[in-house]
Amino acid sequence: MKFRKHVETQIDSKEIFNKVSKCKPEELENLLKHIETIIEKSKDKNVDLLMAKTITTSRIASMKSK
Repeated sequence: MKFRKHVETQIDSKEIFNKVSKCKPEELENLLKHIETIIEKSKDKNVDLLMAKTITTSRIASMKSK
């Protein structure tokens, strides 16, 4: 996977994916809200943020189904 830094917001994709993968189950919904806020504020489409949102949503769904 190629990690890159988003120019406008200086968001490091590796940092985002590390947060998502290491986040405690209780904190996932807060992280999802944070990611959604960043997506809404950004002017262009950031694929890394959209992927992080998808991963976070999947983790929340899988934990609720258990």
